[in-house]
Amino acid sequence: MDRYQKDQEDLATKTPKKPAARPQGKGMPEAGKIDLLQHKINHAIDRFSGTGVDTPELLFVPNDLQTSDPSLLSEIASGHFGLDGMFIELEEGGPSIFEHPETDDSYNRVLHGFGWLRDLRVRDDFDAQKEAQRLVFKWMDLVWQPEDIAYEPEVLARRITSFLSNSSFVLRGVRKERTKRYMRTLSQQVVELHSKLNTSASGVARIHVLSALVMAGLCLSRQNELLAKITPLLMSELELQIFEDGGHCSRNPNAILYVLFDILPLKECFISRGQDVPDELNKAIRRMLPMIRFFRLGDSSLARFNGASTTPTDALATLLAYDERNRPFDAYAKQSGYTRIQDGPVTILCDIGSPPVIIGGRNAHAGCLSFEMTVRHVPLVVNSGAYQGTDKRWLDFSRSTMAHSTLILDDYSSGSFDKKGRLLGPDDIHIARADLSGLDVAHHGYERSFGLSHRRQMTLSYAGLKLEGVDHLEAIGDVTEAPISVRFHLHPRIEIARSDEDNLLMTLPDGEIWRFHAKGAQIEMEDSVYLAYRRGPQPAHQIVLSAKARAGMRIDWLFEQYRSRPQEEARS
Repeated sequence: MDRYQKDQEDLATKTPKKPAARPQGKGMPEAGKIDLLQHKINHAIDRFSGTGVDTPELLFVPNDLQTSDPSLLSEIASGHFGLDGMFIELEEGGPSIFEHPETDDSYNRVLHGFGWLRDLRVRDDFDAQKEAQRLVFKWMDLVWQPEDIAYEPEVLARRITSFLSNSSFVLRGVRKERTKRYMRTLSQQVVELHSKLNTSASGVARIHVLSALVMAGLCLSRQNELLAKITPLLMSELELQIFEDGGHCSRNPNAILYVLFDILPLKECFISRGQDVPDELNKAIRRMLPMIRFFRLGDSSLARFNGASTTPTDALATLLAYDERNRPFDAYAKQSGYTRIQDGPVTILCDIGSPPVIIGGRNAHAGCLSFEMTVRHVPLVVNSGAYQGTDKRWLDFSRSTMAHSTLILDDYSSGSFDKKGRLLGPDDIHIARADLSGLDVAHHGYERSFGLSHRRQMTLSYAGLKLEGVDHLEAIGDVTEAPISVRFHLHPRIEIARSDEDNLLMTLPDGEIWRFHAKGAQIEMEDSVYLAYRRGPQPAHQIVLSAKARAGMRIDWLFEQYRSRPQEEARS
């Protein structure tokens, strides 16, 4: 039995001492009884938090790297509370936002994480501060059960880091009693999170939980024991999850973003506390910062593979500011399983890796040999992106090969999904070439079902104005005849029209036109869907090359600039 459980039992079995008799009246006034009860509750919380009778002190306020939206206060004033793509109507005299009947689990996880406090703090005015104080202390007035969403480990971790980083804003000008209550509550949250450490999720969520505990150990007084215990666990997790090339073991590019949001402020906390920064923390940061630039496309978003979707580009710029040395990266990230092709205005990221083995298989996408392509700041070819909602049909589709810009046989994904939703295969990937000018890679994901391997060659030339590709099917077993589709999903902002039977023209938002040509298959234009936006699926277009699969076949295709931007034409 740990100390937290023992204290709970002690509290339940001990008979509290009677208060001293009051000299006048028949008994203690009702307000006095309430005060005494609150005193006992506060005392119990102090004991649970291991801080004795005294309230823990805040040694310093950690930095918050995530960007803010100053419009939240205006939304609240107009009767709305928008989080996670959902807007809730607030009625005067109606239920608290924390008890609103129309919220879903996703909304509530963000709500109880209190990350939105930064959106009020950025206003840094009296009204925003009063609203932050009202909501924080309203939340404290409510009774929460350990099984509530508010007490899930990752939500607890978010709330702890939010309470720490926004403490000076929330506590400015409040009474001493309220400050003590805030700090006692924060301390109790740390104890609760520590008690649920073994039930926390794996992957990025695990790093977030451990980082919150380490941050609390550094920022709160009398937490040296906690700090000494949790820091090695976090360092071990970083060693396990971060590849040598700087990628995350889930193969989700956005995972690097979220981990850096956690560990960069931690580094500053160690320095502020006058302690040595652990070597494992420094190494992880040094490896990951260049990978942010590796995965960044021309539109400043990270490539949409294996669960990545919308990227907060302003937050991305904040992280890049920490990469002072601007360290170079290789075109081929071997451990992460991606290659970058770049020349002139064109940037391409291609998935040439196997599914994650340790962590992340349940969120991985069957997108082997798919790619995304931007022309300057405009996304042209994309994957559909990770679905943000709860509809299982869209979720399954977003993980399928059909939702990616690559070849698919008879609408079967190149990897299978087991009963637990983990992606299995393809594992047999052969890389002949992967550099800044192109690639030559093959996988055997269709060997068992069709007796075929898929080989893709891509070459970027003419200062990035021409991308030539070839998709081959080669026999590696008993070949089964099946329909083949090579899909190129286009971003919703791209307009497409047929020029003639073998050519399509794509118009970018800035007026530039690119031509698509293919031979060896029938060219079709079809509707597509873009899932990366939080507001839900958006209509788009896709180019589909259709044929009958056979051993030895090849399909040649080409993207090239057909007409430059109008302003460039005017200058010439």
